[in-house]
Formats: sequence, C-alpha cells, structure tokens
Amino acid sequence: MAEVSPGLDGSTVPGTAGLDARTFWTLLAGNTLTMIGIGFFLPILPLLIAARGGGAALVGLVFASGMVARALVQYPAGWLSDRVGRRPVILGSLFVYALIFPLYALPLPPPAIIAVRFVHALAGGSYEPASLALIADLTNSDRRGTAFSRLRASDMLGLLIGPVIGGLVAGFRLEYVSIAGAGICLCATALLLRLRPPPLRPDAGGQQEPPVSSRTLLRTLLPILALAAPIFWTFGVFDTVWSLYLTSRGATPLLVGLSFATYALPIVAFAGLAGGLADRLGWVRAGTLSLLAYGLLASGYPFVTSVAALILIGIVEGSLTAAGQPALSAQASRVAPAGAQGRTQGVYQTGLNVAQVAGAVAGGWLYEARPAFAFFSATAVCLIGAASSALLRRKSRTSHAPAS
Repeated sequence: MAEVSPGLDGSTVPGTAGLDARTFWTLLAGNTLTMIGIGFFLPILPLLIAARGGGAALVGLVFASGMVARALVQYPAGWLSDRVGRRPVILGSLFVYALIFPLYALPLPPPAIIAVRFVHALAGGSYEPASLALIADLTNSDRRGTAFSRLRASDMLGLLIGPVIGGLVAGFRLEYVSIAGAGICLCATALLLRLRPPPLRPDAGGQQEPPVSSRTLLRTLLPILALAAPIFWTFGVFDTVWSLYLTSRGATPLLVGLSFATYALPIVAFAGLAGGLADRLGWVRAGTLSLLAYGLLASGYPFVTSVAALILIGIVEGSLTAAGQPALSAQASRVAPAGAQGRTQGVYQTGLNVAQVAGAVAGGWLYEARPAFAFFSATAVCLIGAASSALLRRKSRTSHAPAS
C-alpha cells in the first residue's frame, strides 16, 4: 500500500505527522538557507586545500570522500526518520553539519581534510532523505510534482546566492568562509525549529503492517531509478569536466560560474510551472523527456566552440529538464509502503548518489582520454536508462496481468 499524506486527506499513517502549509514553507525557507551555506563554502574548498599545500589529486579525494559518505548514509538516515520522525533527523543532522564547518579553519594537514569532509558529508547527507520524506508527508499524492519542484528550486536558489557571497568573503580570508557557512546553517537550524513536531503515534497494540525489505523497495523503485540515475550520472560527469571543458574553450572563472547560474535560473524562475507540468505529464513522460534532453544536449557540447553558446545552451537545458527530476521524486514518494517513506527515500537517494559518483569517476577518466568521450558517455547512459525503464515497466505490467 502506498503511503498517503497524513493530515491532508483525513487519514493517518503511523510514524508520520499531520502537517500544514506553514511547515511546508518553513522547510523550503530552511532548505534555501542550508543550500546558501553549502554554496557559500564548497566552491572555495579547493582553494583552501591548495592554500594548505594540497594538489589536484587531494582535492579529488576530498570530494570523493564526501560523495561516498552521502551515498552510505542515505538509507540509515531514512530508516531513522521512519522510527523517530522527520523533525529530529532534520534538526540533528543540520546542527551537526553546522558544527563541523569550523574544523576547516583549523591548521589541519591536507590529508586530514579528507576525514573531515567524510564526517561532514555523513551529517549533511542525513538531512536529505528526511526532508524529502517530510515533503511527501506534507502533500497529497497528485500534487507532489509541484512540491518537489519547489524544493528543487529552493536548492538552486541557495546555490545561486551562496557562491557569489562566498567568493566575496573568501577575498578577505579563506577561513572566514567556513565560519560563515557554520553561521548560515545554524540560522537554518533555528528556523527549522518551527517545524511542527509529529503527533503521538497510534497505540503500539494496534494492527501493524509487515515490514518491507530494502530489496523489495529497490525492486519497486527500479523503473524510476532507471530514468533518474542516468540524470545523476550526467550530473557527476558535469561536476568533473564542465569547468575544465569551458576553460579549454577560453572561458574565464567568472564565465564558468555564469554557466552554472544560467542552468539554475529557469529551474528557480519556473518552479511552479515545472511542478504543474510534472503533475500533468506524469513521471514517465516528464522523466523520459528530461532524460532524452540531457542525453541529446550532452552529445552536442563537444561540437560547440563558442563559450557564449555553451552558456546560453544552459538556459535551454534547465528549461527543458525542469519538470523531470521533481516528477521522478514525486513518483518515488508515491510508491513508498506505509510507514516506510523515509527508507524508500533512502534507497532512492542511495541509487542517485551512486550513479553520480560513478559518473564523476568515469567522466574524469574519459575526459583525459578525449573530452568528447565524457559527454558521449552521458548520452549513452541516458539512452540506456530510457530503454531500461520502458522494459522494466513492460515487465511489471506483464507480471501483474491476469491469466487468461
């Protein structure tokens, strides 16, 4: 049985809260502040490592440790949010995340930053499945595309604002950025204290549904992951090679930053429209169209030599793909069994994080062989994902068809 939205349709699911619009907008505001703190700091981290004597290889290891930690913590954090509630996991993870920031300002040897980044990402990664599960708790099933679109827009808004301010602060002293990041995330934690606490759970003596295994959750999510994971593979490839590729075409650091902004702008500006489109098109069409757009545009980038054109294509890419990711996230929340929304989000986010790590590693290796190969890998993975999702959905329909 799929989990419904407690408090909005007259029903209640054990272990979840009856929530309201104020809680929804509080979460979005807190999420924006959190992403400002992250965007404030992460672009400056390579400079901080270099100032301590670390090279490009160490920078890669630091970021890889963060990606691995995020992937490892998704399922346990989702499980915990099902047991103790979304609010404690959100507040606890964000508070610890803020407290770790100042460690980067200490005179640590460069290799020690790998361990700090790993623990930092464990704390930050715990926030994600709990907040996604809370969004699902807040909204009716047929409106979740809009809700997840607004959540993604709050991510992008924070990442638009954070790097700009962070760059200005870093001009005074690099270590100030980590202190400011801590302050911003503590402010986000204080704001999220306004989240309504969950009501008391029903009597433990009531009838309980049997627990669902993580393997069953993964099987349920596979058709969705087949569309979503290639998108995150593409993100991983672009995380690794995009700045290098633009620079090789003659772009300045300012233009590299502008290219990320042009991609994010339509996602922020058209969040409501994209969310409505995600709900109307449905997850299959919205996800497949976004996946094909990512893949086809990736195949064209190696043949574009103009920096201005590459930046402007980002606006097109952001516009064409704005509805896909929210639609897929919404569907992942709809198929969650009762009482397992957090674990479902944990399995789903683990799959996405693994795909992003794989894309980052493979993209970097292929880029060294030939830049075009990295982009073509994104195209191939996107096409394979679209075909695989179609086959998995067909297999699911066949297995559930009544015998004649």
